[in-house]
Amino acid sequence: MLFSRLRFAFLLVAVAAVSCSGSIGKTASATPPNIILYLVDDLGWQDLSVPMHSEATGFNKQYQTPNLERLASRGMKFTQAYAASPVCTPTRTSILRGQHPATTRITDWTLHVDRDFSRSMEELSDPAWNKAGLGPDPYLLTNIMAARGYRTIHVGKAHFGARTTPGANPLLLGFERNVAGHAAGGPGSYFGEKDYGNQKDGPWGVPGLEEYHGTETFLTEALTLEAEKEIEAAVLDGRPFFMNMAHYAVHAPIHKDPRYYADYRAEGLDDAEARYAGLVAGMDNSLGRIWSKLEQLDIADNTLIVFFSDNGGLSAHARGATPAGTGKDTHNKPLRSGKGSGYEGGTRVPMIVAWAGDQPGWMTIEADSENHSPVLSTDLYISLLQLAGVDAAIIDAAAAHGQSFLPLLKGAESVPQQRALAWHYPHKWGPNGDRYEPFTSLREGDWKIIYWYEAAEWELYDLASDLGEQHNLLQDKPDIAAHMQGLLRAWMIEVDAQRPISKLNGLELAIP
Repeated sequence: MLFSRLRFAFLLVAVAAVSCSGSIGKTASATPPNIILYLVDDLGWQDLSVPMHSEATGFNKQYQTPNLERLASRGMKFTQAYAASPVCTPTRTSILRGQHPATTRITDWTLHVDRDFSRSMEELSDPAWNKAGLGPDPYLLTNIMAARGYRTIHVGKAHFGARTTPGANPLLLGFERNVAGHAAGGPGSYFGEKDYGNQKDGPWGVPGLEEYHGTETFLTEALTLEAEKEIEAAVLDGRPFFMNMAHYAVHAPIHKDPRYYADYRAEGLDDAEARYAGLVAGMDNSLGRIWSKLEQLDIADNTLIVFFSDNGGLSAHARGATPAGTGKDTHNKPLRSGKGSGYEGGTRVPMIVAWAGDQPGWMTIEADSENHSPVLSTDLYISLLQLAGVDAAIIDAAAAHGQSFLPLLKGAESVPQQRALAWHYPHKWGPNGDRYEPFTSLREGDWKIIYWYEAAEWELYDLASDLGEQHNLLQDKPDIAAHMQGLLRAWMIEVDAQRPISKLNGLELAIP
């Protein structure tokens, strides 16, 4: 234990030394920019009025997100952005550490260090994954940012590590400030009148917001008020800041935000969808409030906002009817399925990047632009560190798996090299639905292959012509299938991906 602490301290000093010696010229800015990662929980690819598809859909017309429309009009939207996992903790930790969940073995959502959360399977069980979640590490994005001189701020949902572990506390993961972040992945309640769930026993009560207990302050609003205070404090501190603005919305429970619910009901939405749309509207209003604070403090010109979701949209349960009346598990159409699934609905997410004010000459993002290159949540790690001017030697030493998307922001049509993206979820998530099962999948170009462990089946899709993954081309395209299977196997070997355990013999399944 002593050796581990000394090693951690030594590495942290090394990170600080190299970061401080690194040139601010990496960003070509005399003042490193403020960065707000606006991370929304469970927000689907279709859950905003900004179309992420080639055309506006019924869902885009259902939601009202004017501040996100404004953000997109000022910057770039990424139409093929992905979370590294179909559930939250693996994606959130992939951003903070820059490594794929298959490598960190944080492959499912965390809460208790001695418990799996998969739905029961007849023949399979979970592998020995990292139930503790993320731990202290000098190469966390936050630690490197802090060594670079940044004030690091967390607001909202953390869900980086299990209860009783260091990862449950953002202050032990490189954040200088923590507002309302802890081990749980959802709020006990969105209502201040219910003390945000702290009136009941259990792990779900949102901590640190006692000022709003017993009031009518909705959780999204309380977090916004606290974020505004943190931005003001950062300006007084005179340092650039990195803020992980991570709303609990739109995660279940889908509670009624009284500011918006009646309007959506009047528009004809059923009760469940009106509550959900209200959570989306509150999240968008929060973005506008924070944006206004940046303008009031005269720091908008040097603040970049990155909007992202931690996994695909909730669909299989807790939701109502879709605009097309197609019922549950279709809330991400044209994408198939939703959160927890290996289909596109489980992992494809909205992403928008824009400056909050006038654009600096060293990083001009074309207004109202879009990019169709596939990007993954691990890419945020390298991109944000580069944006902050961190020395390349530190980023290289972190052994991160991502690839910078800064060239795309600057106008490159695609990332410098073609690459395959992979997802690995050896668990069975939550409810019954459209293949919420253990899987490994890989995408190269427009081709995507999926292996389902319970059924021991392969599926192959051409996303260019079949975004909804309705036509399995495994038998029709044997050469492409063989190529994709080879890539998937090679990737699994490279990252030493764990597989589910057979209940018959207690052994890990072979690589497919």
